[in-house]
Amino acid sequence: MPAVRIPPRTTSGSEIEDIPGRVLNHPEKETMRRILLTLLTLFPMTALAGVPFEATLEDMAVSADHILVGRVTGVDMIDGAGKPVTDPKARTGPGSRNTIRLRISVDRVLVSTVDPVPRQLFVPLASHLHYSLGQIQAAHAQASDPRLMFLKGTAFDGIKPGVFMRPMEDRREAFRLRKAAGRSRD
Repeated sequence: MPAVRIPPRTTSGSEIEDIPGRVLNHPEKETMRRILLTLLTLFPMTALAGVPFEATLEDMAVSADHILVGRVTGVDMIDGAGKPVTDPKARTGPGSRNTIRLRISVDRVLVSTVDPVPRQLFVPLASHLHYSLGQIQAAHAQASDPRLMFLKGTAFDGIKPGVFMRPMEDRREAFRLRKAAGRSRD
C-alpha cells in the first residue's frame, strides 16, 4: 500500500498546531505557557522535599562544637511527646511527629565545648524524610566501625538534621580545615 502524504498545515504566527488538524490560537498558547511555567516553578520545591541535607567536611569541621569518635550501637524512635515508638512500620516524614534517633557510643572526645561528654548519645535523623523505624534498624543492624561524629549544641545535634558522621580517614583534613577557620582552640 503506498504511503499517504499529508501536506503541512499553514498557520499564522499566533497559532500553533499541536496535533494534525487541531490548531491552538494565541490565548490557548498563553494559558499553556503559564501552566508550564507554574509546573516548572513548583517542581524544584517538591523535588527537594524528600532530599536529605548535605554538608561538606569543611561545614562539619568548622561548625562542630563537638568532634567525637563513636559507633552507632542502636536505633530508636520517639513520638512528638518523647514517648518510645516500637512498631517497625512506624514512619517519619511531613505530618508525622515521630523522630528516629541513632544511639551513639562515644569512644573518644577529640573536641567539645561540654565537659563531661555523655558516654552515650541519641542523635536525631532528619524527621522530614520518609523512613520507617524498621528500615533504619535494618540499616544499622551490624556493629559499626568507629567514625568521626561532628555535633553541635548542648543537645548534641547533627550539623544538619541527620548529617554528622564521617570516616576516620577524614580526621586530619577536618582538623586542618578547623584550624584554617580559627577554631583550633576549642
